[in-house]
Amino acid sequence: MIIEKYSNICSAGGDEEEIRKCIKDEVKGHVDELKVSPMGNLIAVKKGSRGDRSILLTAHMDEVAFIVKSIEKEGLIKFYPIGGLLTKTLIGKAVQVGKKKLPGVIGHKSYHLMPQQERKKVPELKELSIDVGASAKEEVKDISPGDYVYFRSRFFTQNNCYFGKAFDDRAGCSAVTEVLKSFKGDKRPGLSIIATYTVQEEVGLRGGATAAYGRRDILFNLNLEATTCSDREIKKTYSPSTVSGEGPAISFMDRTSIAQRKLVDFVTEVAGKHSIPYQFKKTVTGGTDSGAIHLTEEGVPSITVSVPVRYIHAPWGILNIKDFINYITLAKAVVHEAENFNR
Repeated sequence: MIIEKYSNICSAGGDEEEIRKCIKDEVKGHVDELKVSPMGNLIAVKKGSRGDRSILLTAHMDEVAFIVKSIEKEGLIKFYPIGGLLTKTLIGKAVQVGKKKLPGVIGHKSYHLMPQQERKKVPELKELSIDVGASAKEEVKDISPGDYVYFRSRFFTQNNCYFGKAFDDRAGCSAVTEVLKSFKGDKRPGLSIIATYTVQEEVGLRGGATAAYGRRDILFNLNLEATTCSDREIKKTYSPSTVSGEGPAISFMDRTSIAQRKLVDFVTEVAGKHSIPYQFKKTVTGGTDSGAIHLTEEGVPSITVSVPVRYIHAPWGILNIKDFINYITLAKAVVHEAENFNR
């Protein structure tokens, strides 16, 4: 299963080599061109029957993780976050450190050792350490500042849901791969597909900022993402961002971009035509690669479609399988009908 394979790989911003190689091996027999940009984006091109226009299909390869800051004399490892992470989700979580995947645990002062008032506070990240069982710095072998730290979460399926890490945005990468693999034999899309798996989205949309440069033939960008699913987290009097089981979420606006109304209408019309359930993302916080792509050169019409993930940007996420299937189905339908979009 592609989503399982991609989820279990550990690749954060600046360290995307393993996921890039895996994706490259998965798609290489299904595309006409395959290259890596100087920034590190993996670009896969499937030529269309029309040679004049293309669709830019994007998803980011990187995940939230950590990087080693220092090793203390007591043998504890201090670290920085790569991407947005909440400290209160980290304590006691299993991680792996460095190229040799040294197991460790994110530690903090025990409950029994805290005064009553301290128990009520959320610790700052600088108060946490990774404990690998060493009692001195010299015992921490093969680890140095700049090494990466990843959650040790492993993919599994339960109650019609996928459980795992890095669904943001390995779900999107899986969907892009499935779109490319849907053109079998001599079958070709109407528009050429420029499928770009980007780097360093979680630290500033950096791969997305270069994805559309030099491509004046792009009709529009379909950015495939994972997004917040707050149906279990907020009071019933509030509208959740998305609801698990109600289909892929279309973003009309977020902190970094506003989708053109005609592009929103096009995607919803395609969904309606093919009887694909969908929902609108009801919050407008956060940002995606669309925020960088739509500002490229003279501008690129861009829209983000996401799959809802509970507990996103945490050691574990939960993804509804029905949502994931409909998400891929919608991505395929939009790509197949892309030449009908009138910009």
